[in-house]
Amino acid sequence: MYARPVDPWQPLLDALGQLKDGWPGSAWEWDGRFLSVASSFASELEPTARARAILAFPRGWTARSLELAPPALRALADKTGGLRAGQRLLAGSETTASTLFGLWWPWSGGAKITLRIGILDLGVADDPLPRVRELFGVR
Repeated sequence: MYARPVDPWQPLLDALGQLKDGWPGSAWEWDGRFLSVASSFASELEPTARARAILAFPRGWTARSLELAPPALRALADKTGGLRAGQRLLAGSETTASTLFGLWWPWSGGAKITLRIGILDLGVADDPLPRVRELFGVR
């Protein structure tokens, strides 16, 4: 008998599946600017959304703490325009922290918040990004 190969991305996909289950926001969409899936939710749902997000993103930084983030994530923040008040840069566990990212961005006026989820340094067809898109029902 052959041992089934270990999928290095499965823990990340499992964490994202937990986030998705019970997510209080809108249907997930593709954001080609950041090669990420995105969903928005009303600000009053923020406690529920944070509870779901922490399942995949146990680490996070604000504009005030961004200097403590790993260099690759600081570079992402710079690439996306920096972090403004209320915005957060989220990351996966220690083993995924340099790859899995979340961009928690409140809208102007504060009525909504968008969470974008992506993986650093991947092209649109690079594994596991197509599986992430499939998981979130995004074409």
